[in-house]
Amino acid sequence: MKKTKVKTTPVVEKKETVCSCGDSCSCGEHCSCGCEKKKTLLKCGTMLVSAAIIAASIVMTSPDCPFAKRGSRNDRRPMAGAQMNEAGFREFIMNNPKVLIDSVDAYYKQQQVKQKPAQPAPADLVEKIVNDKTNYSLGNPNGKFVIIEFFDYNCGYCKRTNTALSEVVKSKEGANIRWIPIDTPIFGESSEIIARYVLAAGKQGKYAEMHDAVSEAKGRVDEAALIEMGKKLKLDTKKLTADAKGKEINDKLVANREFIERLKINGVPMLIVDGKINPGALFGEKLDEVVKASQKKK
Repeated sequence: MKKTKVKTTPVVEKKETVCSCGDSCSCGEHCSCGCEKKKTLLKCGTMLVSAAIIAASIVMTSPDCPFAKRGSRNDRRPMAGAQMNEAGFREFIMNNPKVLIDSVDAYYKQQQVKQKPAQPAPADLVEKIVNDKTNYSLGNPNGKFVIIEFFDYNCGYCKRTNTALSEVVKSKEGANIRWIPIDTPIFGESSEIIARYVLAAGKQGKYAEMHDAVSEAKGRVDEAALIEMGKKLKLDTKKLTADAKGKEINDKLVANREFIERLKINGVPMLIVDGKINPGALFGEKLDEVVKASQKKK
């Protein structure tokens, strides 16, 4: 199968060029009709590891995949008549985004057991993130033990990490922890919309509450669900929507992209725990060890 190379894209206000081929245009990276319309697998808010490549082996065995042969599990040849091309694979992923998210989750689950010892993060970058007043701090704002988390709300392991950290920083045991979440939407437009609304809630003093609401939500979280969450938090939903789509939050996501590029992050969740890079999720026994370490930090 031809590998699909996913390009990273900055957070910008989306300006679509109309393609004369219509919505079904499959000209590829540059449209042959002359409109030069860019075609990407996913519209990412910050960056995207070559998730399609990671997903490919799992997608190809999915019963929903139009390219997977029905037969031996080990036989991954295409079905008769199916064209295994980039456009077809892109169309399948766009119509079945959950397959991509689930496959990347599975990939990172495998990586959990392969993690190398934690390496120090660039001290100047950590200092910049800690001192950046546009970043939100959860837990103790003066905590000596700092956890910086890069995450996507559509990432299962990120949600588990968020839920676990939220409980810890509210507990007596985690009283010395300062948790700085850095919104890193990598799973396309849906992730970016969620990040925008959570950051917008912060402008009304409800970042932590909206962050928890999204992290604990079951099923798909779309714009309507986010507005409903805002209502339950007694937010001005008109202002919420305007702020979510405004320049200030757009600029914030662009700034977050600079952080992840500097750190060369190629997947989420990724955390910097007390100055050391911790690839992968943080909950369970691993988090228990971190909490114990935080209690010794002065």
